[in-house]
Formats: sequence, structure tokens, C-alpha cells
Amino acid sequence: MANVIKRLFTWARPLKEGVYHYRSGGTLEGHRVHLRIESNGSGFLIIDADKILYLNQTAAEIIKGFLDGKSDEEIIKGMTERYRVKKDMVSEDLDTLKHTVKRFAEATDIDPVTYLTDKDISMFTTGFSAPHRMDLLLTYNNSNIYRSFCFKHPEEVKTINLEQWKRIIEILWNVGVPHILFAGGEPTSFENFVELVQFAEEVGIVTGLLTNGEKLENMKYTDSLVEAGLDHLQITIESHRKEIHNTLVGETTWERTVRGLGNALATPLYCVAHTTFTKKNRDDIPGFISFLKEKGVYAFAGDALKEGRIIKETELSLTEDEIREVIEKIVEATVKNEIAFVWYGEENIKGNSKTSGVWEYNMCIEPNGDVTPCECEYRSFGNILKEEWSTVWKNAIRYNKEMLKS
Repeated sequence: MANVIKRLFTWARPLKEGVYHYRSGGTLEGHRVHLRIESNGSGFLIIDADKILYLNQTAAEIIKGFLDGKSDEEIIKGMTERYRVKKDMVSEDLDTLKHTVKRFAEATDIDPVTYLTDKDISMFTTGFSAPHRMDLLLTYNNSNIYRSFCFKHPEEVKTINLEQWKRIIEILWNVGVPHILFAGGEPTSFENFVELVQFAEEVGIVTGLLTNGEKLENMKYTDSLVEAGLDHLQITIESHRKEIHNTLVGETTWERTVRGLGNALATPLYCVAHTTFTKKNRDDIPGFISFLKEKGVYAFAGDALKEGRIIKETELSLTEDEIREVIEKIVEATVKNEIAFVWYGEENIKGNSKTSGVWEYNMCIEPNGDVTPCECEYRSFGNILKEEWSTVWKNAIRYNKEMLKS
């Protein structure tokens, strides 16, 4: 689909920047839809507050056309005049795009965050006015192994309350952030967490959860998250071997995590299993992936403690060559077991799997309201409850420029 949209592209003045809301019929009959157009013409489509399509300029323009109720003939005429392409090509791409969007809206077995473009859409290089996603660190308590070794944060911070987090979610929606991820620490330990998820659903923003899965061993609690409107989640499990998982997390939690993973997979939520690879859990990757397949896992994400990129010394870290070996084994095992795979890191991988760069697409809000990059160093761009978003965003852009120079 990315290639179809790309071939249509030649330069034309972008559509007017703005947010457009629809509850009409047509291709997306019965769905609640928000379309945001950025200053450069690219944008994103939010469907039912639980799925996001990122769009390049031409895809955004075609979609706005049929959401506005224009006929195919009107859309084709407008696109051929603006982009000087053949009618047959526009007609074919229009049909393909309609089919793709309709399937995306109705499917339950696909990643709820999808890109209909193969261009670089880093938030700093394409004219976006806010991150594609904001990670809300509700607490630092019970951090997973990756965050414990790879991220610095103040030892003491004044944490904000439920109502302040609700205000932050409103601010993010109003400045154009379509997607938030509840993270930490362990976000389910935050008091009134389910209420916060429900509030985000009412606002219309897409929500995800990064969790150790322990609290989800209670099916009643898991169902409450579904009913509140949570859209997707990622559960960290460090090994299929109980003793290795428990050693890495420092607690005897393996059984609870496995039960929580099973409960999550029994819901309609898009669920990803996640692992941070170290010297302790890298040896039996085929066995681990087979174990996940038996549990019903269909999507897997991995990262690693990398030598030279951690904030405190540990014998658990891996060299770059060791990480590449890990990735190769994961790719082979996930292909064999028909599990989708994404690697959170800078390393390039082969096949249909993909890497995911964090800082280019999302930022974090700390438990005190500070906005920071998703990187090892704690660097505040400003407090979202105390400063205007435009100031925070300018500071983020300035920091990105500094990073590119260095």
C-alpha cells in the first residue's frame, strides 16, 4: 500500500491544516472518525479511538475527499488536476485506499498503529506539531529491566494526581497527539488507573499499556480495562523458564505474568509479548518463541541491554555482535511460528520484521509532568501543566537539532 500511495505523489500545495471529525456513512459507515491534517499535508486518521493510520499528503487528501462525501469522480478530477497524473492511476489508487481503510477499520488481528507511507515521517523532519505518541510514566515503581538499566530519572519527584493526569490527556488531544501509552514503572499500580483509561477513551485518544502483566492474572481486572476502552497492550515476559524470568525481574512473578498474558490474549485487545534480552535469557530463543506460540502469542517485540548504552554496569549486557545474533535467531523463530516481530533498537534486521526508533516518533511525560525525550538522559523540555505546549515543542525541536549535530 505504501508503494501505491508513493507513486501518486508529486508536489502540490497541502490542504489546510486542521482536525476534522466525522460520524457519517460511506466507506466508514458506523465508525467514529477523526482526520488530522498537518502543515505539510501529511496527517493521521483515527478510527473509533482505537486505530491510527499515518498518512502521507496524497493519502490524506484522498481520504478527506471521501469522508467529505465527494463522489469518486469528484475526487479523481481534483487529484488529476492537482498532481497531473492519469485518471486510471488515481482511480486504481482510490479503490485500493478505500478497501485498505475499510479493512483496517473492521479488522481485529492487525497492529492498531499503521503507516500508509514509506517516507520518513519523523516528527522533527516532516512538519508535525506534536509527537505521534506520548508515553505517560505514571510511576517509577516496579520498572522493568530495560528501564532500570537504560534510563535515568530523579531519585525524588513530586508525583501528580489523577485529575492532573486527566488534564494532561486533554492537553495532548488538543495539541494533536493521537496516541498515548501508559507506562512506568508499572502503570497498573497507579491508583484509579482504570478510571484514567476510561477518561482517555471519552476524550477520543488511542490508548496502550506497557505492563508486567501481573495484575491481569485477575480476569475481572483485565475485562475492566477492555470495558474502559484500552486499545492495545504489551506484556513483558523475560523467559519461558521460570527461574530465569524471576532472577531477571528480582521477584517470583513468572506464574502471574504468564496467567496475565493468557488473559490478555483471550480479549479483543491487540496484545504484544515483549522481552529484554541479556546474557541470561539469550540461549534458548527457539524454545522461548515456541512457548509463546503455544500460549497464543501472535506479535512479539524485543530489545536488549547493550554494552555502552546502559547507565550502570552489569554483567547482563550484550555486545553489538551478540545482539545481532539474538536478532537473527528471533527472526528465524518468529517466521517459523508465524509471529509478527519488531525490534526496539538501532540494529537493522532482515525479512518482514522491522526496527522501531523511539525518539523520532514519541516522547515521555514523567510522573511530575515534565516532558522528556525517550532516551537515557533525563532532559526536561518543560512541564506540560505549567508551560504552553508551543514552548515545550520548541525546546524539543532545539534538542533534536543539537543531537543531530553531535
